[in-house]
Amino acid sequence: MKNKISLLVLLLSTYLVQAQVGIGTTTPETDLHVAGDMLVQDAFSTSSLGVVSGTDENFKLITRSTSSDPVGEIAVLDVNALSVAPVNVVNYTFTNISLDNLTDLDLQYDDSKYVVGVANFQYLGDAIKKVNSPDTKSIGNFVVRTFTSGGTWHLEIRNRTLDLEAEDSVTYKVTLIIYDKSYYRNLTPITSDLGGSNTGVASSVPNLY
Repeated sequence: MKNKISLLVLLLSTYLVQAQVGIGTTTPETDLHVAGDMLVQDAFSTSSLGVVSGTDENFKLITRSTSSDPVGEIAVLDVNALSVAPVNVVNYTFTNISLDNLTDLDLQYDDSKYVVGVANFQYLGDAIKKVNSPDTKSIGNFVVRTFTSGGTWHLEIRNRTLDLEAEDSVTYKVTLIIYDKSYYRNLTPITSDLGGSNTGVASSVPNLY
């Protein structure tokens, strides 16, 4: 009888060890509990991800680094500790602009760390006067763009060929999206020669994996 009880205890202990495995800890709290660093040399995948609702807090993101030495270090991304999120939205308003020409505004975002794009734009104020040309009336060449210069991102909003009247005024409202480059991978540029045509096929497909 004693042998049977011992065997039963052994089987139950084996079941518990198989159910919860601890690495670096003798008291695992989940199926696999790693107390310390983790390195995954090949692919890191899960069968499914839990649903995170809009009211959930204190969740963490698991990432696999391809720049660690050796490659494959697993790290926790604590979203509460981030000073800059992966994607950021900033609204700007510009007033008292000379003749509608916002030629070069230094946004002061480091172009080695961020990508800055225009998501929305609003023009408020007096209209540009049309000018006559031999066949049509022109309202000029209006440009809204971000560009890099001197290591930072800059903004241009203006009509490159026409100006407002001196007594007129305009307000610009623009929404910028700022992407943190550390969360994205720079892909190899793709150049396609369309041979003078306005239709065609890109010369290659980027490797996204």
